[in-house]
Amino acid sequence: MIEKSQNNALVSLLGQAFELEFSAENQQQIKDILVSELIQLILKSPEKLWNILYRIDVNEAKVKQIFSNSEPMLIAPELADLIIERMLQKVQSRMAYKKESPAG
Repeated sequence: MIEKSQNNALVSLLGQAFELEFSAENQQQIKDILVSELIQLILKSPEKLWNILYRIDVNEAKVKQIFSNSEPMLIAPELADLIIERMLQKVQSRMAYKKESPAG
């Protein structure tokens, strides 16, 4: 379970990355919205999806593994987990850096 501040930061980062405006109260809602968006990108704009994945720095080897080993219906949920994991790393890193930086 993630804290509310982490949830808000995660929603903000995902909104920027996917050019979406949405709100979500918990990680499951975030995943549901993300899965829906990923399905649309996979079907209609795979090149845009790859650009987004590159920009947010998702592990390329893991992404390729998901595409090669997963059933088509499982690709979006597995990608969503990978994206959320990466974005949470960014959120936690930024929060840690913010705590460490001197107030000024």
